[in-house]
Amino acid sequence: MEKGATDPLSNIPYFARLTPEQRTNVLRSARHIHAAAGQTLFVDGEPCSGMYIVMQGLVKLFKTSADGKEQVVRHMSAGDTFNEVPVFDGSPNPVSAAAVEPSNLIVLSRETMLAALREYPAVAEAVVQVFASRLRHLVALVEDLSFRQVTARVARIVLQSVSPHEGVGAGVGGRVRVTQREIAEMAGTSREVVARALKALEDAGAIDARRGEIQIVDDALLNTLS
Repeated sequence: MEKGATDPLSNIPYFARLTPEQRTNVLRSARHIHAAAGQTLFVDGEPCSGMYIVMQGLVKLFKTSADGKEQVVRHMSAGDTFNEVPVFDGSPNPVSAAAVEPSNLIVLSRETMLAALREYPAVAEAVVQVFASRLRHLVALVEDLSFRQVTARVARIVLQSVSPHEGVGAGVGGRVRVTQREIAEMAGTSREVVARALKALEDAGAIDARRGEIQIVDDALLNTLS
């Protein structure tokens, strides 16, 4: 059994400071979901079904343009939570979410989260800390997408595997293999442009992408190019 499996909320920031009995109370109304790779969990603009906790797997949060282009906002892995904003303000989902790989998740309803917020001060303190971190990520993401050239964005995404950081590509660092299409969705560009960016990084001596997998050759150089 995985660490934390008997007390699945023990490592979740919102609930880590609660007692085991208090965490059990929070879990009483939880829904458990297994999502297959590619399965949509919810869609942007729909009513919120609750806060999601990733127990295992990987989920991407994304926006979709009118012409079907995806912009990945962030990846969420084991221990991460998402969709808190509509839980706390009663608004529709601000993004869409889909499993990138087979994933196990827990869903806590808005009523459950608001009750925990009122009953346990530690949850309220954790909300402030988590939301501050999310704001830092969004500011970094806007900076990356607005002020960095595509090659620099791609470099920052590749760097996630050795030096996780906020902004473009956040949360994807644990992936064994990331496709050019996935990089394009994170970098806000096309697969063809990503291919050219990877070639430029390879020519510079920062990476090796010749065998279908991206290997970092010089992480210091890659950081300079990001």
